[in-house]
Amino acid sequence: MNPSNWRSEENVLALCLMDETVLHELGSYGLQPGHLHDPGYRAIFRAMLEDMRGGIAPDEATLLDRHASSVGTGRPWSDLPALGLQIETLSRCRPRRANLRGYCDKILDQARRRDLVSSCRRAVALGADGVPTEDIVAEVQGASLRAHELGAGAIDLPTMELIARDACERAVAVAKGEQEDTVVPLGLRDLDGKFRARRGDYVLVGARPSMGKTHFLLSIAEQIARHAGPFLLCSVEMRDRAIGDRIYAHDAAGQWDNDPEAAEYSSTQVMRRWEGLPIRVDTSSRTLGQISSALRIAKQRHGIVAAAIDYLQLLRLPRGTSREQEVASASRELATLASELDIVLFVACQLNRQLESRPLRDRRPRMADLRESGQLEQDADGILFLFREAAYNQGCSSPELLEVGIAKQRNGRAPRTAFCLYEPGDGYVRNLSAGDEMRAQASKSHL
Repeated sequence: MNPSNWRSEENVLALCLMDETVLHELGSYGLQPGHLHDPGYRAIFRAMLEDMRGGIAPDEATLLDRHASSVGTGRPWSDLPALGLQIETLSRCRPRRANLRGYCDKILDQARRRDLVSSCRRAVALGADGVPTEDIVAEVQGASLRAHELGAGAIDLPTMELIARDACERAVAVAKGEQEDTVVPLGLRDLDGKFRARRGDYVLVGARPSMGKTHFLLSIAEQIARHAGPFLLCSVEMRDRAIGDRIYAHDAAGQWDNDPEAAEYSSTQVMRRWEGLPIRVDTSSRTLGQISSALRIAKQRHGIVAAAIDYLQLLRLPRGTSREQEVASASRELATLASELDIVLFVACQLNRQLESRPLRDRRPRMADLRESGQLEQDADGILFLFREAAYNQGCSSPELLEVGIAKQRNGRAPRTAFCLYEPGDGYVRNLSAGDEMRAQASKSHL
């Protein structure tokens, strides 16, 4: 029996040398130094984790200096050339970053196998020594439990009574102000009154182009960062500069492009909105694996409570037998990730263009308009559709009105519609006055 998967161990450590963020991601997978079989790789991985906690990124020179004293008989390396050769092997290795999870799974599987085999050998030895059967059973059962926990991260299953009691105690504590609620307010009064986004929720934000998806995400990112906690915006569509130009233009005043005083004043207004807000922006991640890694790292480093991806159809997804299968697989992974990280994950997505062939009064989005996969509807805890009548009819009576259609919410009423204020090119999504909300609701009820 091969007791290890040394190639996977080599690939994981090589990726750590290539990209220090891999070390943060490995923690979320549960990989520990003791899971590696090769003593040299085990020592290198342990040192990398210790250095990471001290703010030191792994590199070849650091590893050589750190382990130079760990050579000799009974040590991980017999001599310095053996140490240098192993580190050189890691530096030459060029594994694929996207395969990191697969490498980890293979290492963990071999660790489980080694523990089970060792336990079986101990059980045989106990039997040969005449140990009572109950002790042998305990040995075998203990090994089985350890293997299950390592492979599936299993814990004792709670009873329904315990789940109910925890929910009751949490609700009372929230009501008394003794515990933070899991609901993350979006900062839009009418929407917050009708839709509850809770940590662990996977929320789709669907719309056709020009409806304001990006501005909607920027608006709720600002409000969540102000009132709930850190936020991560993953923009697959725009780079840093494009986002910067957009947020500057929305708070700019006058003809600032040829007026230094107007530009300075506009800069003051822009910074008044964004200075000090705990919002991180990732515009470099383009694949599903990169996005997943960025979310895990942001949760570990910055404690994000929510994140947004703008937008799903632009992500490069793992190849499947069809585009529908690719999107379905990505949707399941993102839903699982939101729950695992205990964050609200907003994912913008395009809708089918066929809806624009319907009569104007019938162009408000519905579930069937979700593009490329019915799996999106199934996975999502919440689905919000953005609609502006002004995008199709410039002569409409309320061009500033943005309708947020609540097509699904797992723990609330749907369908419902919330109303906001949004004027393209002139600011962010904001609250309507209470009177305008009532008038919008009354008008909608007559459609």
